[in-house]
Amino acid sequence: MNVLTALVAFVFAALGASLGTEGIFRPAELLPGALLSLVASGALYAAARAPRAATVVAIGCEAAACALGYLPTPLLLAPLIGCLYRLTVVSSPRAAAWWTGIAVSAVILGATAGDVTPTRGALLLGTVGVALWLLPAVFAGRMTQAQRAYLRMAQARAADAERNRDDEVRRRLSEERLRIARDLHDVVAHHLTVANAQAGTAAHLLAKRPDQARELLTGLSTSTSAALRELKATVGLLRAPGDEPADTTPAPGLEQLPDLVEAGRAAGLEVSVVSDGTPRRLPPLVGLTAFRIVQEALTNVTKHAVRPNVTISLAYDEDSFSARVVNTSARPAPAGPGGYGLIGMRERAKAVGGTVQAGDDGPGRYAVSLTIPLAPWQEDQAPR
Repeated sequence: MNVLTALVAFVFAALGASLGTEGIFRPAELLPGALLSLVASGALYAAARAPRAATVVAIGCEAAACALGYLPTPLLLAPLIGCLYRLTVVSSPRAAAWWTGIAVSAVILGATAGDVTPTRGALLLGTVGVALWLLPAVFAGRMTQAQRAYLRMAQARAADAERNRDDEVRRRLSEERLRIARDLHDVVAHHLTVANAQAGTAAHLLAKRPDQARELLTGLSTSTSAALRELKATVGLLRAPGDEPADTTPAPGLEQLPDLVEAGRAAGLEVSVVSDGTPRRLPPLVGLTAFRIVQEALTNVTKHAVRPNVTISLAYDEDSFSARVVNTSARPAPAGPGGYGLIGMRERAKAVGGTVQAGDDGPGRYAVSLTIPLAPWQEDQAPR
C-alpha cells in the first residue's frame, strides 16, 4: 500500500512539474523537477516509519522545486501533502501546527525566490495557493487521529464492560455458592449432628436401658429423614431448567421452633424457651434467619457441650426482634478451629440488617445473641 501511494504521488508530482499557464511558465528542463519529485515520493514511502524525517525531506524537495521555477500546484506538492497527513496523524496538535507552518513557509519562500519577475497570478499561486493545498492535509490528519482515538476509546469501553460482566458473573456465582454452602451447613449439619448424638446416646444406653435406647433410635430415624428432606430441597436449587421441580415446602420460621426444641431434647439437651413481649408472625426472611441461627446455636451446643442446659429467649419489641441462646455446660468443650457456623450466622444476620454476637457469658456459659431491626421490613410491608 505504501509503494502504491508513493507511486501515485510521483506520477502526480511529475505531472505537476510539467504544467505551465499563461504568463507563468515552467522551466524548460523537466528532469530536475522529476528527480526532486522522485525523492519526495520516496520520502512519502518512508513516512510510515519515520514521519518527521520524511517530512523534512519532502519540504526540502518541494521548496527546491519551487525555487527552480516549477509551479506550486497541488499535483507538484502531492508528496508533501501525504507526508504532512501522516505526520499529523501520529503527532500532537501543537507539533502538527509547527510542522505545517514550517512547510508552508519553506514552500512560499522557495516559490517567491524562484520567480525573478513575479506576476500577480504567480504571487497568489506561490503564497495563498500553497496554504490552500497544504492545510487540508492537516485537517484530514486531525480528523483521522480523532477517529482512531474514538475507536480506541470505544474498544477500551467494550473491553472494560466485558471485564465488568465477567466480574459480576463471578461475584454472583460466588454468592450463590456461599449461600448453598451455608444452607447445607445450617440445615443438614444440624440434623446430622443431632442424629450423631442420638446414636451415641442410644449405644451407651442399649445394655442398661433398652427402652430408652429404643426411643432414641426412633428419634434417630426422624432426624435422618429430616436431613434427607432438607438435602433434597437444597440440591433442588442446583437443578437445570426443565428438571422436575424441587420440594416446594415453605421456608421454615419460628413457627417450627417447637419441632426444633423437641429434636434437641431427643438428642439429650435440656431446652427451655421463654418469650418477652407479644409473639407475632415475623416477615418470612426475618423468621427464616432467626430460625436458622437458633438452629445453628443448638447444633454447636450438641457438638461441643457436656450435659448442656439451654435457654432460648425471644424478645418481640415494637421495632426489633431479638433471640438469645444461652448454654450452661458442666464442662464446656472449646469449639474446634476452622468451623463455619459462626461465619454463616453473621452472614445471615447481615443479609437482613441484623447483628450476631457469640462468646462466653460467664463461668461455664456460652451465649449467642441475635438482633434484627424490624422498621425496614415494616416500611416495605406498609400499604402504598
